[in-house]
Amino acid sequence: MMIMRPPLLTIIPLFLAVIALIIASGTSGYLLPLTAVLAAVTVLVVLGIISQYMKPPAEVKQVPIENFYLWADIGESGAELRRLSPGDVEAATRIASADLGSLSSNADLLNSRISLLLGRDGFEELTQEKFNGQTEKLSEDLRGITKQLKKGFQAEILSSIEQCASQADRIANKLYDFQRGKSEVVHVYVEPLRRAAEKLSSDLRLAFTNISNFVKSASAGDESS
Repeated sequence: MMIMRPPLLTIIPLFLAVIALIIASGTSGYLLPLTAVLAAVTVLVVLGIISQYMKPPAEVKQVPIENFYLWADIGESGAELRRLSPGDVEAATRIASADLGSLSSNADLLNSRISLLLGRDGFEELTQEKFNGQTEKLSEDLRGITKQLKKGFQAEILSSIEQCASQADRIANKLYDFQRGKSEVVHVYVEPLRRAAEKLSSDLRLAFTNISNFVKSASAGDESS
């Protein structure tokens, strides 16, 4: 824990006051009481200032809002699929699985951040609506899709991705509605999460489009052969 050093300008008056006290103790006459009182007051004031500087800074405990260092930005989801030939199904599966795995991690992070707000003052509506249940379901569904992709491009995967994108959309819209008319503090916490849900929905729709296009091209290649 960092402790601030007192500035030099506060040390100098203290030093001079101590000297004044020493001189006053060796003098006599009507100046003695006045000098002693002034020196003593100076010492007390300077000591008070120094004590303020020596106190460790107060730690403000805040809820983590959004850690962008943990948020995976994979660019356009599934973009590398466009470079593959229709026969590269195994490589396409690995790419899609990796991208959706990153989006699944983002959904987990979104869920954890929203869960931290539940039960706090000003966020009672989120608790009443069991909002964390919606974000938990999104996380679980994306993890399920990632596992399914290990078996290849199954028919239900595309519809599952589309459903997850719609879930993220609904979460973003609900967060937008929730923060309307609320305090600035609520807005500071909720707006980054709303943007995160919106970005997640956009990434999932891009993944859906790119995977869908590859599956169509792969199917067309199989039919032509």
